[in-house]
Amino acid sequence: MLIHHNAQFEAIYKDSLPRVARMVHQMGGHPDMAKDIFHDAVIIWMEKKQASSHTITSDTAYIQGIARILCIRRLKDGHHYLSIDADDDHYAVPADFYETPAVRKPVIDYLKSAGRKCLQLLQAFYYDKLSMAEIASSLQYKTQHVATVQKYKCLEKIREQVKQVDYEEAAL
Repeated sequence: MLIHHNAQFEAIYKDSLPRVARMVHQMGGHPDMAKDIFHDAVIIWMEKKQASSHTITSDTAYIQGIARILCIRRLKDGHHYLSIDADDDHYAVPADFYETPAVRKPVIDYLKSAGRKCLQLLQAFYYDKLSMAEIASSLQYKTQHVATVQKYKCLEKIREQVKQVDYEEAAL
């Protein structure tokens, strides 16, 4: 089985390795043990896939299940395995293995698109650390409550824009 540049294999690494590492950590294991267990589980998964004796409905769940069993056995046996830290470079994922995520819109662009008044209000509150009473008087709101409501509306405007961008990126 050719595993280099296989999208399914990459997805397995991205999805399953952190989950297996977290599970092993919660069970009392250490990071080297998690890597070892994950690789053993992936090998077992690949062998089952090639044998095609039965259908695996969820690869991630299958690998996690195998990893859980391997972790329990290893912790129960109390065997001490040698660290492979010395060979980390040999087993490490190359830096250019994963695609670099696209550059997101900077936060200042969201703030600017909310409007000049919102930008001034949020800057006064978060950057200048002014109280709402000071902001109300400097930005000529009738009361402190009006300034607070306006701040909430500005933040909601920005949240909606961020959500919209996230939905658009998820749709791609």
